[in-house]
Amino acid sequence: MVATADALSLYFKSLGDDGVLNPTADGTLICEHHEDWALIEGTVAEIVSGKHREPSRGPFSTYKQLLDEGGVSHLYQRWVALGRGQTCRLVTSGGLSNEGAKVTSVCVRLKLDPNENDSELAEIVSAVARVLNELDSAATATDADARAFLASLSIQDGLPRRDHLPDMAGRSYGLPVAERLGRPDAAEAIWQAVLSLVRARMRAAGPSVGGALPTVLGTPHDDLLAPRTLLLADIDVAVRVGLSHVAGYAPLPRVVKANRMAIKMARGGCNDNSIERADELRLQYRRYIRALRSNPSTRDRQGVVTNLLLRVVDEASRAVQNDSAEWGDALWAELDRRFRAMEGTSGAHGLSADLLLGGASELADRCRAWFTDRFDAQSELTRLKEGGIAS
Repeated sequence: MVATADALSLYFKSLGDDGVLNPTADGTLICEHHEDWALIEGTVAEIVSGKHREPSRGPFSTYKQLLDEGGVSHLYQRWVALGRGQTCRLVTSGGLSNEGAKVTSVCVRLKLDPNENDSELAEIVSAVARVLNELDSAATATDADARAFLASLSIQDGLPRRDHLPDMAGRSYGLPVAERLGRPDAAEAIWQAVLSLVRARMRAAGPSVGGALPTVLGTPHDDLLAPRTLLLADIDVAVRVGLSHVAGYAPLPRVVKANRMAIKMARGGCNDNSIERADELRLQYRRYIRALRSNPSTRDRQGVVTNLLLRVVDEASRAVQNDSAEWGDALWAELDRRFRAMEGTSGAHGLSADLLLGGASELADRCRAWFTDRFDAQSELTRLKEGGIAS
């Protein structure tokens, strides 16, 4: 997806203030050939490596992690093979620390002053050269080679994770183009239209030179790069299609169940299957409570069970609550785990794990339990009903 952001950036640079593409612009995106993708504009070229890194792996903190897992060593190999004349870039969702951060700092410093050579910088350059040779037995990188490579390298770290990109890409990457064209409402459509072209090029599924024409006279069509190449003209066509069909690219609204429990779970990040299960268990729990109330000898047990449910929900919430991310789905899983561990013990008061989970769902519907920070669930439910999104 970051390649699509690069394609839109290349396109944005070539748009005039009036929203017309500069007829002399000749930017090109080539996918999965020299590297993950390459950008070419006139005589200037840049090869790019994209690396997703799960948060659980932590930042790139050593030279070896950055060069090996971060793909910088492979970038160096391609930089050498292509004649050392192009710039290089690493884009990653991972962060940088310690030695990884030092490499980025050196890249910036060498761009500003290629001749800078204090002892700290020289030590980092030597370490990079050493690790390049360790990772590739065929490499013969000298300190001078490493210095020239680092001067050509840019590192963009801490990019959005790939599971977050779909929700923010239109707003972050499509909107600048949409505003330049005077159609801020088309940001998502522009992003989706160009993304579809980039995905095809990543699979070498773009238009070929010869199409379906057969090979004749023993000379095949030159299709090595054509299916992987995206021209500014192609991007412009996709953008104009997006502008003309904004509604067609709009995501379908998620329809949620029309009760407070479902609204809370959906806002907390729970999937539709979990919400359906919670709703069914909630109804089973209601039937159980009605049976308790109908019998004078068991009527008092409802208060005992409610206190149990409130305690477990409180403890589970404190175990999973996260200020920087949705935690409703984690709470649902934690409640399921805790209730299953209680099933068959005296602490469950004779209730199955499913009935206990249904009880927690009923608490949520009565606004006594939450899968997010507190909000006006009734007003949100009313709004969604009026918009036809809750049913």
